[in-house]
Amino acid sequence: MAAALDPVRLAELVDLAERPRVDGWSLRAALCRYAQPQPERAGALLSLIRRIEATFAQNLAELRSDGPDLLRQAEDLRSPEDIADDIPLLVALMAISAEIDALGTNVAAWAVDREGDRPDEAIDAVTDHATTALNRLGVPEEAPPPRGARGRG
Repeated sequence: MAAALDPVRLAELVDLAERPRVDGWSLRAALCRYAQPQPERAGALLSLIRRIEATFAQNLAELRSDGPDLLRQAEDLRSPEDIADDIPLLVALMAISAEIDALGTNVAAWAVDREGDRPDEAIDAVTDHATTALNRLGVPEEAPPPRGARGRG
């Protein structure tokens, strides 16, 4: 999806979970490693990423046509806390995505060598902020699997 978007930073924010980071690790791959000791934290962050990805996918035409302008507006926000009710949804999502993107680089760095402390506090802070922001913006949560659905093939 993100390959057709320009500028590069816009494509990176839309391809938040899969783009390569430290030593080629994506955020999604790093969260798989992080989930071994911290499954709840990893799951909560992945759920937020899926909510953002779904909303970006639903608005792909607007991202292609107005993406550079929307990105400029998102970059003009001093911090993700500056997201107000009058900011367009995609601008707010880009700001939230940028916050998760910065965290993603740290999580990937930890996943590569697992030296030092796990990024638990940083993940908690970003997850809490992003959850509050996405809920306030009305970004829908992913539907749970149907009752009786099995995760096996």
